[in-house]
Amino acid sequence: MGLGEFNGGGFVNKFIVIEGLDATGKSTLVEKLSVYLNAAQLSCPPEINIPSIKEGSARTHFDSLNPLQRRAYYRFSNLVASEQVTNVISDRHVIMDRYWTSTAAFAAMDEGFEHDIEIGQYPDEIRRPDLLILLTVDEENRLTRLHGRGEAETKEESELAASKIKREKVLETYLKFKPVVIDTSNKSPDEVCQEALEIIQEAFQ
Repeated sequence: MGLGEFNGGGFVNKFIVIEGLDATGKSTLVEKLSVYLNAAQLSCPPEINIPSIKEGSARTHFDSLNPLQRRAYYRFSNLVASEQVTNVISDRHVIMDRYWTSTAAFAAMDEGFEHDIEIGQYPDEIRRPDLLILLTVDEENRLTRLHGRGEAETKEESELAASKIKREKVLETYLKFKPVVIDTSNKSPDEVCQEALEIIQEAFQ
């Protein structure tokens, strides 16, 4: 699929972010789109290792700290992810699983935490996506999918499952970034992918 405007003898590659709560189908869609579009597949936060602090991924260490330290780590991880995009986008489109939009949205769950960046805007130091797609799903289906994974639930996921108010606050924050929304509640992964491909084609035709 050829995307983007013709510029200087070639198509300009695009940076597309897929967002949503856990179990909305993000990772599956990112994988499928990467294949269909021959795109690089990235995720945020990317794997960051700091051996002097913790063996393996640094994420689990920072997830155990207070909200201010945790959010500082996630903000930094967006800069790393942005640099990864810059490194590959000259060769291929990029499909990313989560980005700054999730960092901003999940910070909304932290009592009293305020970003120095207006909600709906991106920090100057990171690359803006060319297209943002938000996947949603009704809570009954979401919980069924989560339980079907058999994975340990994170603290934030437990809070979201227990609080409709927090889920709504996170979703409200996502929507301030003006994404294109796909409700995945009663759709197969292939149906979701087809809808996403149509959205992408329309956005860049």
